[in-house]
Amino acid sequence: MNRFDRAAEVVQAGVDARAFPAAVVEVGTRGAMLWQQAFGRLDYELESAATETSTIFDLASLTKVIATTSLVMQLVERGALALSDPIRKWIPEWRGKDRENVTLRSLLTHSSGLTAWLPFYRDYSGRQEFQHAICLLPLEYLPDTQAIYSDLGFILLGFIVEDAGGRSFESQATQLLDTVTPAPLMFNPPPEIRSSIAPTEHDSWRGRRLVGEVHDENCWALGGAAGHAGLFGTAQAVGDFARSILGAL
Repeated sequence: MNRFDRAAEVVQAGVDARAFPAAVVEVGTRGAMLWQQAFGRLDYELESAATETSTIFDLASLTKVIATTSLVMQLVERGALALSDPIRKWIPEWRGKDRENVTLRSLLTHSSGLTAWLPFYRDYSGRQEFQHAICLLPLEYLPDTQAIYSDLGFILLGFIVEDAGGRSFESQATQLLDTVTPAPLMFNPPPEIRSSIAPTEHDSWRGRRLVGEVHDENCWALGGAAGHAGLFGTAQAVGDFARSILGAL
């Protein structure tokens, strides 16, 4: 019996129970991939294409880890940013006695005091509107006293990366990620590769089935590439990123 057979059975059981139609699993070490397997079909329809190890998925909040955190640390290494920088150094709208000492480190560690998520996409679009709305929010708790996962904090980090790096978040991320893996890892996939992308859902708000279009509505309102979401990629691409991190330890 293969040592990954039991894990494969668990994933296949999820497909059979219609918990999800498709999955690709990869397991590896810093030096090599040990197991990779595709499960199910891209949709619940019987005529839907079978999942392949090359299938591209919406990686959602892995964007925070793979793209945003990597870019922040790269800019820190270059001296363009410091983790101790107050947010107000980069975003002057971030002001008030309750937040004047909140730093980039607080955003990275989800301890800035910001709300986890709000449906800004219903009323706002683009950086300026999102930035203004986030900066006006009252903080939910005293900064650095708790760690509460926040999309909004990473949206701000994406804006700061743009200013510190002198280019759009998407272009900086694309340049960096191209050095990590030859496998697909991108924002805003082009229409010609949509047949290789797993559908996400039928979005009632947008009124269409999402294939190759970011699921996260706030990211969509920001153009499909943001600090908190928007990245698409394969299991191999995620594995290559993990190996690059492990190899640096």
